[in-house]
Amino acid sequence: MDVNVKVALVIPGSIWYAPYVRNYTRIFDEINVEYSIISWNREGDDKPEGFQYNILCDNGHWSAGFSAYKGYIKFVKKTIKENGFNRIVVFGPQMTCLLSTYLLANFRNRYIIDYRDLSIEQKFGFKQLFSFMLRFSCANVISSPGFKRCLPKRNYYLSHNFDERAVREALAKKDASTTFHANGEIDVLTIGAIRDYSSNIEVVKALINKNGFNLRFVGKGPGTVEYLQEYCEKNDAKNVSFVGFYEKPEEAGFVKSSTFMNIFYPRIITHDTALSNRFYNSLIYHRPMFVTKDTCQGDYAEKYKVGVAVKDCNSLTDNLTDFLKQDYSAYCKRCDDLLVAFLNDQDEFVEVVKNFVN
Repeated sequence: MDVNVKVALVIPGSIWYAPYVRNYTRIFDEINVEYSIISWNREGDDKPEGFQYNILCDNGHWSAGFSAYKGYIKFVKKTIKENGFNRIVVFGPQMTCLLSTYLLANFRNRYIIDYRDLSIEQKFGFKQLFSFMLRFSCANVISSPGFKRCLPKRNYYLSHNFDERAVREALAKKDASTTFHANGEIDVLTIGAIRDYSSNIEVVKALINKNGFNLRFVGKGPGTVEYLQEYCEKNDAKNVSFVGFYEKPEEAGFVKSSTFMNIFYPRIITHDTALSNRFYNSLIYHRPMFVTKDTCQGDYAEKYKVGVAVKDCNSLTDNLTDFLKQDYSAYCKRCDDLLVAFLNDQDEFVEVVKNFVN
């Protein structure tokens, strides 16, 4: 291995919203490769790590416009040059397109594109540019097989949004539980980035003040969370609670104390094709999911019978109650079978990253 390899991991926003960056840092730590994360601390609450662009977005994490990106792009280029990085992992189509001429001029075949959400590359002009950038990368990484239907035909490697170590530990440890975690009440958890008001309010309306059900929202979502809270206050919700920002190590505890993971999203192409962090947490901690039908996540839930896939929330209480009537051990086995398949993808991804720095 070239001892002078130095990798910059360039993410488009806050580290809190990019847990997938750890898929790379764990590998680099293991093989002793020097790296730094370059991030945009958009809301000002990330802990200091790597190189941070500390210009806040007044209207929340997702409010950054092109002029704001220009400042961040300038910061990224300056940081890379001043610190002698010679390998780049660039996350997302926005950063790939905005850094395109810079990457082609200085890092051709020495950058990885890591793709985890549909975005500007679906628009004319950006679509052609992003396709061109995929040709000159060292490797192209996606987080869901569903994205292939929207991307140019290329070789893609799957890197799932989970901590590989946590998955292997979960598979090695026999679950001591013999029944679903209900404890007399069904606890429904929505955790992480809470962005979609339309789908979440549908879940709220289905479960609000329903006997035997609790609904928790844990995480950040400027605007969305406030509107949900306002609705709950107006309707005197007794069984809906909200917890804001949390540290990532706390996440497992929140998931383990739940009965179901809420992964019900609106039917838009970005959600239809993605696999969310909640999806993996559901499998790892054996907490069944309910998801939107006829999506990538919904197809997995139905094929492996690891959750409930619904078109709407009209019969949600019955759907959830009926799912809990099945054998818990058999359900856990199906979760584990799917995780094993995902680990095979992850093994291939690890080899690609190691070759990237050799």
